[in-house]
Amino acid sequence: MADRDSLQSLLDVARREMPDVPDDVWTRFALLASLRFARAELYVNAPPRKRARLEMLAQLDADLDTQTMAAKLGVSVRRAQQLKRLR
Repeated sequence: MADRDSLQSLLDVARREMPDVPDDVWTRFALLASLRFARAELYVNAPPRKRARLEMLAQLDADLDTQTMAAKLGVSVRRAQQLKRLR
């Protein structure tokens, strides 16, 4: 397992993003995870891209032209049109 895929790397990112969580909580979480998932590969699902893009679309201004919307969503103009129709 590469270092970037380790539990400790994941916890380091979480600590930086959530500084309000006390260090002892992260220590307890790491211990619990190592006891529960020792010697097992840890898999973290990515959020569904379609749902994430629809949520981003909902936050965008409805009057944006399709070209700008496609650029903001990181999709083709055709896909932006399809997503806009789903909304």
